[in-house]
Amino acid sequence: MRKLMVAVCFALLAGGTTFAQERGKAPHGNWNPEKAAQRMAGKLMLDDEATAKFVPLYQEYMQKLAECRMGQKDAKAGAAQTDQEIDEQLQARFAAQEKRLEVQKAYYDKFKKVLTMKQVQQLYDRPDVARKFPPRGQGRPQMPRR
Repeated sequence: MRKLMVAVCFALLAGGTTFAQERGKAPHGNWNPEKAAQRMAGKLMLDDEATAKFVPLYQEYMQKLAECRMGQKDAKAGAAQTDQEIDEQLQARFAAQEKRLEVQKAYYDKFKKVLTMKQVQQLYDRPDVARKFPPRGQGRPQMPRR
């Protein structure tokens, strides 16, 4: 009986470890634009005809927004940067924000042709993932140590 209990405990522990490892392989880095567009179509509760028009448009929109993101440059520590480098980084950030706004304005007109205004509002009101989950070391609160 004891051997059976040990075997069951071992099987549960091994299975739990395997499950935890499988969950760790979530596709965080492998973003699929088609699945994202399908999810957004589901959130907007689109019918089949509207979904067929919306999905390729939304994929194109997300691709254009991704092109607006600033690349991760070799950022030095704040104190080690020169005034010139800081100025260049800020100018690049402003340019990226302007480009993003231009893309949003251009696709606003395209989305109005496919969606209702409430759906367009819902599309543009969604919180940015970048604001919700900032990269490590950039505004992410530190957990208190015990």
